[in-house]
Amino acid sequence: MRKEMNKIWKKGVAALSVFALGTSLLTGCGSGSAANKNTNGVKTLRVGSGINYFPYCYLDDNGDRAGYDYAVLEALDDLLEQYEFEYDSMSFDNILLSLDSNKIDLAVHEYVKTEEREEKYLFSNEYYSENITNIAVLSDNDTIKSIEDLAGKKVESGGVTSNAYAILTKWNEEHDGEDIDIITTDSSTSETVATNLKNGVWDAACLETHDIQKMNERFGDGKDFVKAATPIDVNNAYILYHKEDTQIQQDIDKAIKELKDNGTLDEIADKWLSASEDEK
Repeated sequence: MRKEMNKIWKKGVAALSVFALGTSLLTGCGSGSAANKNTNGVKTLRVGSGINYFPYCYLDDNGDRAGYDYAVLEALDDLLEQYEFEYDSMSFDNILLSLDSNKIDLAVHEYVKTEEREEKYLFSNEYYSENITNIAVLSDNDTIKSIEDLAGKKVESGGVTSNAYAILTKWNEEHDGEDIDIITTDSSTSETVATNLKNGVWDAACLETHDIQKMNERFGDGKDFVKAATPIDVNNAYILYHKEDTQIQQDIDKAIKELKDNGTLDEIADKWLSASEDEK
């Protein structure tokens, strides 16, 4: 009887061990992060970035990823042996939605800090890009010289999650009766901006300094097509993560700092961003 009981007990322990292993595997598969480890121990990080934000993150004529942000990401991927980046390129307004739903691990699209974003996401401590956002007007427009001159004017701000939209919206909230007519666009191209400014559909547009230079090169016919009436925001761009991904944040921060210190970030900027240091 004792031998039979021992057999039953051993079988029970074996069954419980298999059950525990299965439970452990199921628990691992049910985690919320999109990141996975490959068989060689390298963790795959899915990166969400843009498709039409020239020269930062866009698809070229061949449908390949191009731009400053993608070049920085490739340099980071080369440094970080413990990670492998996989890219999911999409429209600007879908990137943070994908981060919210755990479809990606990193959001990279020249994001600047806002209170709303900092409540939801973990920002890198190291910035990887510097930005100046300007109110831009046609070169012969001398009536708009400051944000105060925009009352009653139609101004293109970019998407509703852009920092320019937040700044103009806050202005309207604080200046009753001097409202700016804010035009939101998810993915306007340089051609769209140029056409709408030229035809008077919009009075002004929120453009970064490099955007103004590129538009002048493309549409100015040797002269300035648009100009910066006034800067409304000077900010740095950061990578966004899930709140709990502090280790990934710290590892990438270290790599960004290395790119700054060894001059690689400046080399990438020289290649992809044509604005001078004074304009940045």
